[in-house]
Amino acid sequence: MTKKDIIPYRIKQARVSRGYSMGELADLLGITRSAVSQYELGTIGPTDYIIGQMSSVLKYPISFFSKKLPETTNANSAVYFRSRRTTAQKAKNAAREKISIFREINDYLSFYVDFPKPNLPNIGCNNPVTPLSLNELENYASLLRNYWKLGSGPIENLTSVLQKNGIMISVMDLNNKKIDAFSVWYNSIPYIFISKDKYSNARLRFDLAHELAHLLLHANTYVDDDLENKAISEKLETEADTFAACFLLPKETFSRDVYSTSINHFIQLKKKWKVSIGAMIYRCADLDILSPNQIKYLKDQMTYGHYWKREPLDDQIPLETPIAHKQAFELLLDNNIVTVSDIVDSIGCSPSEIEEYSFLPEGMLKPSAPTGIIKLKDKIAQYRN
Repeated sequence: MTKKDIIPYRIKQARVSRGYSMGELADLLGITRSAVSQYELGTIGPTDYIIGQMSSVLKYPISFFSKKLPETTNANSAVYFRSRRTTAQKAKNAAREKISIFREINDYLSFYVDFPKPNLPNIGCNNPVTPLSLNELENYASLLRNYWKLGSGPIENLTSVLQKNGIMISVMDLNNKKIDAFSVWYNSIPYIFISKDKYSNARLRFDLAHELAHLLLHANTYVDDDLENKAISEKLETEADTFAACFLLPKETFSRDVYSTSINHFIQLKKKWKVSIGAMIYRCADLDILSPNQIKYLKDQMTYGHYWKREPLDDQIPLETPIAHKQAFELLLDNNIVTVSDIVDSIGCSPSEIEEYSFLPEGMLKPSAPTGIIKLKDKIAQYRN
């Protein structure tokens, strides 16, 4: 590789994805901020030594910096973040670059395998100002359940349902406790990222349903700049939360299951519906299943048991996991279509990072030592027989 092979945007992408400013990277490399800026603009090329240092500091293989860019690098919808309003823009920018890298992993696999096509009904909402009513969101949730033929009972494995309908999912360490999840449409493919930091099955499923709402209801109406408006952002988050509750806990069937205000009853409901007790309490309030005094009693029980942060069964209900990429990599490796080295060189990330993006078993892409290079001498083999 020569300096001419370096793609300036890859330097910026590597830096931003790791959450560094130009100044911070410059300090780590022992160069000026101006030099970093010029490398990223392509006005000057970094020396081989600097590229080696960047690779070490940013933890990307050197091959990453010369990897050809996709034909399109911009998302075709806003990026919806399930995060606190105090989340730094730098953290969101890092998340955006992670989306791009995961999208490239997906593109690589899509060259060899057929993933399910996106299969979502066209029910985007065209009014960017007026909030959707509870009744409208109930109807949209019911429409989607019917479209996917899910019935009106508990959804056994939401992650599997989403992947079967063409939604690509990554569960990984976002290195920021203020970001729970985010989603985006990229080249007509919907993507959802979930943070490992808050990884209980009930929370995972609610976050997935929340991001599903953004992909389904908001993608064609809003752009990134809209989400900087506090009123719009709060409107969208409220709608996504409400849709998630409607989708996971259908009005008619869930209402019939609630017949007690005992916290133990709600623990049993959690086993069945795989939704947090806290979310079920708020759903009961929205549906007027329980009176305000009964809702208060349940909330008091949650507070008394210290359940708002950690609920019963959080450690016992098995976690759902995305499997689409795992199956794709297994197909390629088991059928000797590519080698582990081919995968790592083509994607341009370390084996462990690809494993994290695609939720692969640890060590799946670790290069293995050659086998079968020696054998017993014929006379020894004959003697043993």
